[in-house]
Formats: sequence, structure tokens, C-alpha cells
Amino acid sequence: MTNNNFFLKEIKEKMNKILSYYKNKMSKIRIGKANHEMLDDITIEYYNNKVPLYHLSSIEVINSKTILIKPWEKHNLSLIEKSLIKSNLGIITINKGKFIKLVIPSLTEERRKEIIKSNKLKLEQAKISLRNLRKDYNNKIIQEFREKDLIEIYKNDVHEATKASIYKIDKIFYKKNQEIIHID
Repeated sequence: MTNNNFFLKEIKEKMNKILSYYKNKMSKIRIGKANHEMLDDITIEYYNNKVPLYHLSSIEVINSKTILIKPWEKHNLSLIEKSLIKSNLGIITINKGKFIKLVIPSLTEERRKEIIKSNKLKLEQAKISLRNLRKDYNNKIIQEFREKDLIEIYKNDVHEATKASIYKIDKIFYKKNQEIIHID
């Protein structure tokens, strides 16, 4: 494997990690539509340990506005309810005795604008990470090679990989904002 192939493979792996992180962050944004991913970060204080919600219960998306959480053991219902309320997700939590019903309220126009503004900041942070990665690899290329033609070819390859990753991030951003704008 030539050094350029190694550099390209390495930078693409790192760019894919940035893309995955960004995609994961965007998927957890509450947009007024129920999805189980919005609960991924919820942990329950269970016997002095932080346990993910999905380890103690089943999570079922009933419709675009409702999620049901059914604990495996009934005595965990109040622990789950406390954690959901403490999480500050902006979801209405209703304890029905055997399960918890989560109702996702519709977004106001003002809240939609706030979310889109926040999304723009996340987008810029991701782009900055990609550009910093490009800069680091360009510096590595300059240190590794002496031939100006090779340096330019390799730097161009890195630039193209960065451009492709930025395009993917822009698509994720656009798609999420379309969901926010068009949610009922």
C-alpha cells in the first residue's frame, strides 16, 4: 500500500467517524415526532448504577406523537418516570400504572427556529472538524513527501475526500431541517 493510499484510507475512516457522530447527534433532536432514538441517552438510577432505559423496559412507538414504555419489572416504573422527567426532553410523561405513556407535543414556530439555529451550529462544528482533519493530513503529506507534484496530487485527494464528507453532512442537515419545518 502506498503512503497516499494509507493516508486516504486513514482520513476517510476519521471522516466517517465525524459523519457518524454528527448523524447520531442529529437523529436525537426532538422534532415533534416520536422516535425511540430520542430516548437512547436516558439512564435510570438502578441499584446505584446508571442503566440505559432500554435495559429495563420495552419501548414502543405507537404513532408519530406517542411512545409507550413498559418496564420489565413493575417496581421500576417510578424510577423510569423520574428519569424521564429529569431528562428535560420536553415530553409529556403520563404514568398509567403498568406503563408510561410519552406524548410528544407539537413544535411551535419559535421552537422550530431555535432548533434550526442550533442545527446550524452543529453543522459548522462538524465542518470545522473535517477541515481541521484536512489541514492535519495536508501537513502530514508535506512532511512525508518532497516532490511537489506528489504533494499536490495527495493534497487534492484529501481535499476531494473532505468535499465529499461536507456534502454528506450538508445532506443530513438539510433533511433534518426539512423534517422540522414540515412536521404537523
